[in-house]
Amino acid sequence: MKHKKLILGVMLTCLLGLTACGQTTSEINSVEGSRYSSQTFTLTNIDNYANMVEDQRFETWYLAGVTPDNFESLLYQEIAMSTTDEHYEVMAKGYESWYKAVNDIGYDSLESLPGDIFVSKTNFEINKDGELVATSEIQGTKRSAEMVIYLNNRGEPTEIGVTVMRSMGEKLENAGLNTLLGMGMAFTILIFISLIISLFPILFGGSKKKKTSDKEIAQKAMDNTISQIAEQEELVGDAELVAVIAAAIAAYEGSGSTDGFRVRSIRKVNKNWKKY
Repeated sequence: MKHKKLILGVMLTCLLGLTACGQTTSEINSVEGSRYSSQTFTLTNIDNYANMVEDQRFETWYLAGVTPDNFESLLYQEIAMSTTDEHYEVMAKGYESWYKAVNDIGYDSLESLPGDIFVSKTNFEINKDGELVATSEIQGTKRSAEMVIYLNNRGEPTEIGVTVMRSMGEKLENAGLNTLLGMGMAFTILIFISLIISLFPILFGGSKKKKTSDKEIAQKAMDNTISQIAEQEELVGDAELVAVIAAAIAAYEGSGSTDGFRVRSIRKVNKNWKKY
């Protein structure tokens, strides 16, 4: 029994050890054990870099009238010629992300923007892929935002993104609006398709022929039978006449046989048959 408990304890220890190995072991604001230099990649240096990107790059470009549409024509020579095309692409996408978020972050005026929007704090860590990820909080007059910068071991950014931090109520409101918009578009398209289908007879001409009911078909068959009886009543015997009339009545009633009734007599009223 003791051996079983010992084996069970060893197995549980191994499982806990494997679970711990699957988690991130890097510490916040530390590059120890990674390919990054601990002398270069300090919290102060990374915080200064985040402030430089947000303040001296993005804000300066914004105040100079740079938009994502004219970014290439105004800044390609300045950025790509001094660094690389890869660095230019990273800065262009990062600025576009910041540009779309700046109004939600909020500022009072263009003159006060440098003081209204600023990086309040920065933290970094080494992710599971061994890449340094710096996360900075940007404060504005309306909301805060999160700027994430991925850096390689040469200190070059490989990706920059800005996300506005919204409350739970705002997130639910946006989700509801997106749902209503999607459903509204779907129903609008369905209604439009229905209208087009309803216009087919008008656009392509012709009308649907009214479907003849089974009762009308039986009535026509009975009328034809009666007319034939009227024309040939002198040529057939009573037995044949009874059979024909019984068959006509059965067809009119939709019955497959004449078991439900019996013809007892046939009496001639006149030669002009009328349908009542």
